[in-house]
Amino acid sequence: MADAITATIRYVQRDETKDLGEKPYILHYAAPYGFPQNNFTIKPVHGIKIHNFRISGVTYEEHGIGMISLNSSGMKPESFDDDDWVEQVYLPELHRSVCNALGAKDMTIFDWMLRKRAPSFPARKPGEENEENHQPSLSAHIDYTTAELASRLPQYFGEEKDKILSRRYQVINIWKPLTGPCRDFPMAYLDPATVDREKDLIAVDEVFPTVANEVFQVRWNPAHKWYYIPDQLDSEVAIFNAFDSEKGQSLAVPHCSFDLGDATGSAVPRQSIEVRAFIFY
Repeated sequence: MADAITATIRYVQRDETKDLGEKPYILHYAAPYGFPQNNFTIKPVHGIKIHNFRISGVTYEEHGIGMISLNSSGMKPESFDDDDWVEQVYLPELHRSVCNALGAKDMTIFDWMLRKRAPSFPARKPGEENEENHQPSLSAHIDYTTAELASRLPQYFGEEKDKILSRRYQVINIWKPLTGPCRDFPMAYLDPATVDREKDLIAVDEVFPTVANEVFQVRWNPAHKWYYIPDQLDSEVAIFNAFDSEKGQSLAVPHCSFDLGDATGSAVPRQSIEVRAFIFY
């Protein structure tokens, strides 16, 4: 099994000719006439070495990146189209598996999402299959800044916030393909120990019609070390850290999807489910 492959990772880039005092933003709706949709660009960086996680020795405890097994028997891809089935079957099984693997006492899931790649992605053709579904996310990012997470705690836990969060907790992302082996736009994970958090991370406002979320986009740094799970099965679940109440975001893992290319990839468009959760120890 190869130690690494070479691929393209997409990173954020600011236009140095523009006002860098303006906070980066992207509008997730049609901008008013004459108003820029965003004030930064995402640029592909070619020739990035992406290492084989399976033989890396990387652990969740030290690097914030892990993989666990899930009992996926009877979990057909079409079952995930039923929200009630996801809530009543998949999420409880995921709760049990994650808590057992991480030694957590409890887990509170606050978000989940299906992604179904359109055949023409990333170049889009109107009217094709899965056009309206969420697509793989191609730019290196972290889903929340510390400030963003803090602003959400009252929403998730209400008046019980201080009591609930008096325990050690982590915020995690949990990702798996609906079918395997996954050879179509798999996930890549950046070792947080190789990230310069002052220089590499840019806080960006993702603006929707009724809310704005603050995330980190990532600048390229030659010191970065990336990993992926070759041929990930539907019974294999990737877990990666976003926040730790004792360590902050020192283990928060930048991540994105990437194209394996024609030689290694698959013609079968990827379908996947991601879950975001608090885990309590």
